[in-house]
Amino acid sequence: MKSPYKELAIRFLPDEIRYLLVGESPPFTPPDKELRYFYNYKNSRGGQILLSSVSYAFLNRKFCVGRDDKEEYLRRLQKNQIFLLDATYDPINQIKHKKLRRSKIKRAYPQLKKDINALPLQENAKILLIHSNVIRAVGQKLREDFDNHGYRLYDIGFPSYYNDENFKEKVRAAMNDQ
Repeated sequence: MKSPYKELAIRFLPDEIRYLLVGESPPFTPPDKELRYFYNYKNSRGGQILLSSVSYAFLNRKFCVGRDDKEEYLRRLQKNQIFLLDATYDPINQIKHKKLRRSKIKRAYPQLKKDINALPLQENAKILLIHSNVIRAVGQKLREDFDNHGYRLYDIGFPSYYNDENFKEKVRAAMNDQ
């Protein structure tokens, strides 16, 4: 994980992680704008579809941009032992060609594996893959490397809209899977 992303994420790292979400990458941030990132608690304007949907799925509480305190929601996720890592910390969301995005994720896999191994995962932690490009690029490799550690992996995909019911159902199915 690269700074400044690491500095922001570490504030919300649980003592033990029960649910590890693996996203694609932080979104691109224009040079003159505040950093757009899941864990940037200072930036609560726009682009919060993932936080909104994750909060709705895990906490049954809808994060509302402009109304709710983003840091409070991130603390609630931390308290519930939920943490997000990205497959790559080079923003790739504006690359239109999926093959190129997936190749960048594949090249970043050794660092992702190292980052996961460094986390305080519970013995029976669940790893939720939160983007189709992550699933296709490194899903099988993650299974090969982490299934034997007792972790369970789930292909969830990215929410289609704020508070996506389908996303919530997939997360809840993973949460309830024994």
